[in-house]
Amino acid sequence: MRAMSSEPSPPVNRTRRLLRTWASSPLVKAERLTMLALTSAGVAISVVLVIVSPADDIASSVFQLALTAMFALFVWSPLLAVIMLLSAMCVSFAVANEGATIVALAVAMGCVVRTGTRPLLVTFVGGFLLSAAAAATFAVPGLTLTNVAAALVVATVSGAVGYLLTVGSAREQRLRQSLRAQEQAEQEAAFAERQRIADELHDVIAHDLTVITMYTRVLEQPIDDELREQSQQTIRDAATKALGDLRRVVEQAKGPAVLAEPPRESLADAIENARSELHGVGATLVLDGATADPRVPRVIDAALARIARESITNVLKHGGRGAVEITVRVSSGTVRMSVRSPLATKGPREALPSGGYGIMRMTARAQQLGGELTVRSEHHAWILEVQFPLV
Repeated sequence: MRAMSSEPSPPVNRTRRLLRTWASSPLVKAERLTMLALTSAGVAISVVLVIVSPADDIASSVFQLALTAMFALFVWSPLLAVIMLLSAMCVSFAVANEGATIVALAVAMGCVVRTGTRPLLVTFVGGFLLSAAAAATFAVPGLTLTNVAAALVVATVSGAVGYLLTVGSAREQRLRQSLRAQEQAEQEAAFAERQRIADELHDVIAHDLTVITMYTRVLEQPIDDELREQSQQTIRDAATKALGDLRRVVEQAKGPAVLAEPPRESLADAIENARSELHGVGATLVLDGATADPRVPRVIDAALARIARESITNVLKHGGRGAVEITVRVSSGTVRMSVRSPLATKGPREALPSGGYGIMRMTARAQQLGGELTVRSEHHAWILEVQFPLV
């Protein structure tokens, strides 16, 4: 079986490559309008000349009219314009209009430089020089070497103007692309800032609001004075903490986030706070493993603390009655933490709303540090497992 690379290219692909080779750089809107305005003016003058010309000069005047109108083709198809102009040069020897045609080709040099690709430009320059040489060689009446030299000078000046327009157009295009890239970067930065603020609000406030909600439900039940006082104090502390976190997030939005960044909560502190919060709603926390290991970097310890906080938030919202088990294992290469809690048996009216955003945030936080987080339900229990590499 023949390899695909050895098969001949389809005719369609060859045609596309040919079109790309002879493709042109389109004129901008201002250039198109200018070209159409100048061509229209030239055509109007040529029409007047046709009207006032003697009968024996009408053919020459009509030819010049058509020659002038060909410049409008540069607005739509420079390739077609070049073909028509070179064809007109060939026809000019038959109608004795070589001088006007050479001048037209010299002026068109700038248009070809501005719009044409290199093959198209080489073709046009070759045709122009060949026509000028033929006219000079065969001593066309009324066309002297001085006229040919003047046409070459006009072609050089026109080409230089076309080159300057090409450079200016390329610079304008680069500037436009740079502005679009800058605008896109600003939009992405604004979106990232909004996302960061949303993440902060969720991470630091959702937990406190969940604690307040759960302890409010505790106060609605018949409890002793000690537990009531403890629940009220927990609500006050959570509300104060939520207000402080909200103020910090607002400060981060106003200025550099580093200035308002609080000290990172450690895993040990997060688990102790969780133990107290769970105790107030009639649940217990069982810890298996050490929460303060010198082999765990502070950034990973802080990530584990955030994940533990969000896990306890989910337990308070959706967990059932029973012990919450947190296991921490540190080896030479990884640190693993699992959170296991019984599934809830609450009715729809008792359950707190959830959009799944917390699990998304925990997963993203783990992935940012090269870790992996999984969540599953198994044997009427909700299980979260996360691990981070230490090397």
